[in-house]
Amino acid sequence: METSTHGAAKRRKRRKEFEQKAMTNIYVWVRTSRSLQFFYPTVDVEKDDPFSTYFEVAMDVIGLMKECDRISSEEFETMCKGRIPGVYTEAIFQNAVEHGNINARLKLLVFSLLFAAIQQRTPDLAKSNRNDIVLTRISKYFGPIFKLLFQLDVGKRLQDRDIVQAIGSGQGYEFLDVLFEGTIKHKHGNSNHHGVRPLSLIVPLILDKVNSISLPFLCNEIRRHLIKDPYHIDEFASEKSPQIFSTVRRTTLAHNSRRVVHLHYINRIEVLRKDEFANVHLRICNDKPKASFVFVPLRCETVFLDSLFYTQWILLGAVRGIVIVKNCQNTRISVSCEQLIILDSKNLEIHFMSPKKPLISSSVGITLAPFNTIYEGQEEFLEENGHYFNNNLVFKEPIIFSSGSWTMDTSKFVCQSTPLDAMDQQFETLLNSLPEEYRIAHYRNTIEAQKMMAVEPEKCRVSDVATNFDLLYLKSKIEKKEEEE
Repeated sequence: METSTHGAAKRRKRRKEFEQKAMTNIYVWVRTSRSLQFFYPTVDVEKDDPFSTYFEVAMDVIGLMKECDRISSEEFETMCKGRIPGVYTEAIFQNAVEHGNINARLKLLVFSLLFAAIQQRTPDLAKSNRNDIVLTRISKYFGPIFKLLFQLDVGKRLQDRDIVQAIGSGQGYEFLDVLFEGTIKHKHGNSNHHGVRPLSLIVPLILDKVNSISLPFLCNEIRRHLIKDPYHIDEFASEKSPQIFSTVRRTTLAHNSRRVVHLHYINRIEVLRKDEFANVHLRICNDKPKASFVFVPLRCETVFLDSLFYTQWILLGAVRGIVIVKNCQNTRISVSCEQLIILDSKNLEIHFMSPKKPLISSSVGITLAPFNTIYEGQEEFLEENGHYFNNNLVFKEPIIFSSGSWTMDTSKFVCQSTPLDAMDQQFETLLNSLPEEYRIAHYRNTIEAQKMMAVEPEKCRVSDVATNFDLLYLKSKIEKKEEEE
């Protein structure tokens, strides 16, 4: 009787474990912070898939790790010569250079090579957007990626059997956490009891009850749980459902570092000063013919500008990560960020400050100049981002992907005022950060503009006058509100 009771208890326990496992959904995705850190314009591949070439170069880089932890651009160019196009070589290298260094860190170089490899648009993905391309190619090459990450973690090249043996000996799966994360949800409800977790904490559940593993089996089990980033951080609004445009503003409910704020239907003036716009991923898409001025003085994680055709001036004062300008035209943009990327745009005047060279793809009529404005509180935000006005001192020529054209033009350069006050000392900081030719141009053009306004105001550009009226109007409204408070 006791034996029967004991057997029944074991069966109930096994059935309960099976039911719990069956009631659990597991989701795994690429860390968005990594995906955007190594963002490249997708390039159409007409013939052979180049993944294996990028993978081999990455393995060569890992082979150097026992001797050093950084290499120069000349050394990397030599490694890539005849294997990776020169444009990609330069972009891959600069994404692996940390602030204050001129040489690339080997570990970051491996990541940079990997993301360049998975953002290639092969013929079978001709109609896919970047998110679909990345997910499809990571799934396709998950086995090699798994081995690459493990060897990167241990700092040397290994055979497959050595990798399996190391994992079986208790090595663990922490090496996957640099690229992947995920969550566990129960099918009987919407609650998520665990939140976002590193993949290493999820793998044991994926492999629950498995007695032995092989490398192909392990990779396949993880791969089948891959999904797109559920926070939709690296998606363009123009590639999403039209329903997203049903309201002027749409905000996801994630916490700040994952929160995405969509702003649509810009009309005349937008100044995003409320706390809801601080430390978020901001997506500004679509504007109306009367749109004039968008000012984002707060610190943001990343910003996408998408399909803007009428706005006269956009000011992004302190973006920690990348800023992507896609399908925009006939506007002026002032931006401080980690890296600027311009896609499918034309006739833009961009004043930028960043530690990296901008990337330009399929864009024409792009005029580039140093960052040209300052306001109260901006320097504190920049310092929090690890950015400084000395990034403005040396002009960085862009890296051109695909077709593209750009120019430098000091003839019209002038530092711009904003609705938020800046002290004389702060304005001097801005002027001292400019390359000499732009500093001279500012003084010259300011004097000429003052004379023209006094003598022949009808010769001033209508767009500049309209923008100035808007700024004066906006400044008076802000000052009035501050007095009331």
